[in-house]
Amino acid sequence: MTLETSNLLTWLAFILAVGGFALIVMLWAYVGSGSRRVIFANPINVPEPRPTSEGWKAFDESCVAFRQGKFRAAIAPLTTAIQSDPTRPEFFHNLGMIQANLRQDNEAVRSLVRAGELYLEGENSAGYERIKADLELFKQSREGL
Repeated sequence: MTLETSNLLTWLAFILAVGGFALIVMLWAYVGSGSRRVIFANPINVPEPRPTSEGWKAFDESCVAFRQGKFRAAIAPLTTAIQSDPTRPEFFHNLGMIQANLRQDNEAVRSLVRAGELYLEGENSAGYERIKADLELFKQSREGL
């Protein structure tokens, strides 16, 4: 083996090692604990009785995943719930909390603000106050970064 070939192989191994390390770090940040910051440990509670629509069934399914810390798994049923009934502030509220936990900050703010608007439209001052408190908690968690 010539000196040029060994230099080439050394550089190639070095580049592959750096690239592999970068790939591992990116995957960890996207799906590992680096992609999560648990600000909200539990979904909001919605008192019974509730309608038995598909939207509420999907909402309940997402709440189970939320409580188990399976935030990514909780998004799909919540999306179904929102598509079923886009006027329910509770759906957007939980979605915003999940997005905040997954470090999807811009999406979280949009969802929480939408929930606040819907709470106000429905004259639900307690829900609106909860949104304000959750947004403040979210803001404080961001300042700690």
